[in-house]
Amino acid sequence: MFRYLVFIWDDREVVARTQAQGLLAGPQRAAEEWRTVSRGAGFEVRCVGEWQAGNAARPLAGGQGVVLGAVFRSDGEGVSRPAPAAFDDAESHAMTASEGRRLLERYWGRYVAVLREPDSGSVCVLRDPSAGLPCYTTRLGAIDVYCSCIRDVLPMRSEPFRADWAYVAACLSLVREHSRRTGLEGVSQLVGGECARHHGGSVLRTCHWDPLEIAAAAPIEGPGAAERLGRCTREVVRAWGACFESVLISLSGGLDSSIVLASLAGAAVPRLECFHYYPPPHTDLDERRYARLAAESAGLGLIERIRPLGVDLGPLRALAPSAEPTNYLFYLEHSRREAALAAERDTSALFIGYGGDQLFYQERAEWAPAELLHRRGPSPRVLRALLDAARVDDVSLWRVLAATVREVFGAQRWSPLSEAGRERPLLAPAVLHEALGAAACLHPLAHRHTEVPSAKRWHAHQVLAPFDAYDPFAALGDADRIAPLLSQPLIEVCLRIAPAAHTAGGWGRALVRQAFHDVLPAPIRNRRDKGGIEAHARVTVERNRTLLRELLLEGELVRAGLLLRAPLERALAGRAEIKTQSGELLEYASMEAWLQCWRRQGSS
Repeated sequence: MFRYLVFIWDDREVVARTQAQGLLAGPQRAAEEWRTVSRGAGFEVRCVGEWQAGNAARPLAGGQGVVLGAVFRSDGEGVSRPAPAAFDDAESHAMTASEGRRLLERYWGRYVAVLREPDSGSVCVLRDPSAGLPCYTTRLGAIDVYCSCIRDVLPMRSEPFRADWAYVAACLSLVREHSRRTGLEGVSQLVGGECARHHGGSVLRTCHWDPLEIAAAAPIEGPGAAERLGRCTREVVRAWGACFESVLISLSGGLDSSIVLASLAGAAVPRLECFHYYPPPHTDLDERRYARLAAESAGLGLIERIRPLGVDLGPLRALAPSAEPTNYLFYLEHSRREAALAAERDTSALFIGYGGDQLFYQERAEWAPAELLHRRGPSPRVLRALLDAARVDDVSLWRVLAATVREVFGAQRWSPLSEAGRERPLLAPAVLHEALGAAACLHPLAHRHTEVPSAKRWHAHQVLAPFDAYDPFAALGDADRIAPLLSQPLIEVCLRIAPAAHTAGGWGRALVRQAFHDVLPAPIRNRRDKGGIEAHARVTVERNRTLLRELLLEGELVRAGLLLRAPLERALAGRAEIKTQSGELLEYASMEAWLQCWRRQGSS
């Protein structure tokens, strides 16, 4: 697992310099070989877990800093290759002089850059737009520390971190989007494309990359849009594939993982294999026929393994500390099973199709007609967009028409706050009130570009949620799980495509279906449904009912008054008089497990 630590201080201040010397001289964690990859007056960078084909420390010339992670450079002709192992004088100067904008314009990947401007002595920390590599920051005395994993900071602190309850309320209410805030007091993060400039003891944070500005730019549409989308998709997937000697692709049977496979088929990957886990017989969740079609279309076999229905939640009792809770259910289901398969097949990379729904516009088509009307004015295309949207969202034409009228004449733009508390019957009313006031849990650009239509705002909100780079149940030596679709070039292309093009003909993800029309089997290309997750979640709740009662009924969320204990108890007993989905209970269990982890840290 690749991780890094960045230390920044005002070297002109004696106290700060003395504290830095003491901190940097402290012992490293046992059994890990941290390497100092860049240092200078007022900063030092260390990392562990490098491998040159992907995650690595790429130094700038003349001690001007380092770029950490996986970095690619596009040649502008649809081909991306790994960035050089070290940057030359001219490129290094361009990066530092532009505070990293050069990286955003010429490179992409999963990286964090530390750049020292020689003349001013300022140090900039920049997170890539895809936010693929975590970038948390906290302050230890007079020293600012950046890290990818908060556990690496814990030995340096005299006191444990405490949970940020405003953040917890926002998460439970579905308000929080990718923001500077984390689940811990005193810990923030850089959002994708954000730069923190340290100079003279002060810090200025600026978003150098603005997804709403990109979304509002002249749209990509017309006959060439599908070809451009397909070319960019293949470019980023193949660039990631070229980092590895062998790749295992998780074929769910859905559209997005099939697109990842189609993009890699015939590319320069020495060994490419596919796998699929299927449920026990006599369930309606068996997706094997679709996975087999995708593998056969690519000229590959398919590794098929059975998996139990439902997930054991026992490991939630022993979580490792993290700055934010994550989708533990996904990792409980996939982590150890897929790590074992990767070890068996001797591969170091697992590719998944995560991100396609968000990028290629799977839902909320009801806002597409208003965006088209805003940009083009009344036309027959708007009527087609209204009909298409109703079909994509499976709602009446009148509902789509009403949404269009509200936006066009009422200037009512979508906001994450408008989603607060929707279908959350177990939440205490005060939680929703607190969440609505937690503006700090929104993206720092959320209040800009108020003229941007809801369809574009929703799309940007969707693609800003990064895939968690770190598996909370990972073991040393596990294969790297990669979501190649969530890459900056593809994010930017998808944001610029008109929502009506993404949903043309009444299909979600319409344009990418067209882009891969000739290489995807028709049953996959024309799928509208997906394997049901609610049935799987329901079995998980049944299997873990005792654990869930012990975890939730006397837990931190009930104790803090965020969850209503009486209806929660009835829901866990299977006697809920209000509709409570199993997925909601499992989300609360994940948050509760994360909170209890930090409570244990405080009592240890």
